[in-house]
Order: sequence, then C-alpha cells, then structure tokens
Amino acid sequence: MVTPEIAKLLREPFPPEKIGKLPRVTCGECRDSRSRVCDKHAKARCGECASWITGAHIHLDFVGHADTTDRLLQADPEWTWEPFALDQRGLPAIDDNGGMWIRLTVSGVTRIGYGDADGKRGGAAVKETIGDAIRNASMRFGVALDLWRKETHVDESTAPHPRRQPDPEREAARRNFVAN
Repeated sequence: MVTPEIAKLLREPFPPEKIGKLPRVTCGECRDSRSRVCDKHAKARCGECASWITGAHIHLDFVGHADTTDRLLQADPEWTWEPFALDQRGLPAIDDNGGMWIRLTVSGVTRIGYGDADGKRGGAAVKETIGDAIRNASMRFGVALDLWRKETHVDESTAPHPRRQPDPEREAARRNFVAN
C-alpha cells in the first residue's frame, strides 16, 4: 500500500542539480537531414545542454534513471519491475516501435509504463528502453511529475486563470516538434 508518507516522498520535487536538459530538434528538415541540420539553421555548441546541435531545438527537463531508481529505493527498497509481455524466447517483448511495456510495483501497488530508445539498437538501446520505461511508470506514482507538465507554473495571485498558464513559445515549439 502506498501510504501518504510514501506518496509524498515519491512526489517530492528533485533539486535543480538532479534535473538534466534533453535537447529535442524542432525542425523536421534538420531532424531528417543526414547531417542533422538543414539549410535554414546552423549547428553550434549549445550553451545550455552542451550538445553540438542545430539551433532549432528546445530543451526538455528530465531526471535520469539513477536518480529515479534512488527515489524508488527510498520509498520502497523492494520495488520491482517486470516486462508486460515476453517473446517466444522468454525475453522481454519489444514492440514494432522498439519499445517495451512494463509493470512497476512500489509498496504493493502496480502501475504500467512504456519506454523506448528512440530508434537506437543494440545492448545500450535495451538498457535505455528499460530506464525510459521505469521513469515513465514512476511518473504514474508521481516521480518527477512536475517535469512532465506542459505548462509553466505562474504566481496564482497575479494569473488571470488559476494555477497554470501555458508558455506560448515552448508550446509552439512542442507543437512543431510533434507535427514534424
């Protein structure tokens, strides 16, 4: 049973030093180009994420697999995960998209999650898929939930709408990213 104390621990925001910046290219032409940059944009070292990347990108905040695992261990040292399905060899089933569904159990409560390695292959891709699935399923318990929000927090006393306001620039970049 996930007690209120465990739920509070799982949902506790991560300190800034535990939050990474994941670059995501927003230009479809850059993303599809062999050199990962189109004629409209230039590649350069990004001052925020230190990636050598097209200027047409945004940063998504994320918490890594190790810090997510540490949070789960703090909440329940006996937490477990298992693949949702097995293939004919008895190994975790990977779907046609290269992803895997898992069941994550924390304090006797099981929730599902999905992870993939964004088109990568090999052993490192398998580990990335597992880590991504654990982070995704952990979000269903509230781990790093604040980082999954598409809105930016605003001062409720001055906001015309209560609680949250969308960040128009970030939302436009996300819509463009999804559309391309």
